[in-house]
Amino acid sequence: MMIPNYDFLALSLANQISIEPFEFSFASGKGRVEETGILRLEPSTPSEVSLVLSVGIHGNETGPIEVVNQLVKSILRGKLTLGVRMLVLIGSPVAANQAKRFCEVNLNRLFCGAWQQFDGYEAKRAQRLEKAVTDFYALPTDQTKQIRLHYDLHTAIRGSEHEKFAVYPFIENAVYSKTQLGFLAACDVGAILFSHQPTTTFSYYSQKIHGAHAFTVELGKVFPFGQNDLSRFDGIKTALTLLLETGNLAQSPVENLSLFRVLDSLIKEDESYELNIAQDVKNFTPFEVGFVLATSAKSHYCIKQTGDAIVFPNTQLPIGQRAGLMVRPLKMDDLALF
Repeated sequence: MMIPNYDFLALSLANQISIEPFEFSFASGKGRVEETGILRLEPSTPSEVSLVLSVGIHGNETGPIEVVNQLVKSILRGKLTLGVRMLVLIGSPVAANQAKRFCEVNLNRLFCGAWQQFDGYEAKRAQRLEKAVTDFYALPTDQTKQIRLHYDLHTAIRGSEHEKFAVYPFIENAVYSKTQLGFLAACDVGAILFSHQPTTTFSYYSQKIHGAHAFTVELGKVFPFGQNDLSRFDGIKTALTLLLETGNLAQSPVENLSLFRVLDSLIKEDESYELNIAQDVKNFTPFEVGFVLATSAKSHYCIKQTGDAIVFPNTQLPIGQRAGLMVRPLKMDDLALF
């Protein structure tokens, strides 16, 4: 049995809750649909590279879903020769069908076991996605080493001073991969955010639990299915095609990247919590020192240094969740790289 019309996205959306697993062959390898939105592809030629591409962790972030689906189609049709192990994850088919960010709770806050604190669709889905990654990274018996990669592809709710940017998950020793930064630059990513603490995001899970090079990659703004300008994804599509075929990471100069470190997480601790900015303020908008950015009946947040900027501002969320990240520009010389 083959995926109908080689369209993994259509198959996943048509079977949003579950599907009977099945295996198939294609020109350059073998595949297995393990569950709704979970596709494993193994190349005919052994590879040390094990690549996870996750999309649609938020259901309305459709651009990366369409791009990765195009890559899968090319592999299954024999137009692209697969040279690495590959796991494709469409995070939330139910939310995607409803054109919603999530159904009950933000899926990208439920990893590293955080799903155990919740019930419902997203909690079960996070558990299943963790298992899929764990199973995929389990080493084949004839393989001595493995290069583990995970790129979790998103689009943002609002515009950005840097259209494409990536979040580098928290690393205990704060030593970062120059090769990975060069690859992200080759994907047309213009800025990197370095996380300041452990989180419960999908990329942090793969980095922390499985030692993968893992990143949350924001690739522009949210649009409905069929309304994305897919040419805006050409950079990452070209870089991923090279990786999929050869196992090599495309490189662009890291000096072109804008770098930021996270200073603070803004937490909505009360229903009165407000951000004193317009609804259309872009990610990475900088502020003057002393500006009162956030207020509530319990607290207020003032800008600590001119140039400090906000990313992911959002107050339409439950008490206790993150209302934004405060970031500060960083120089390449300030980083420890390998």
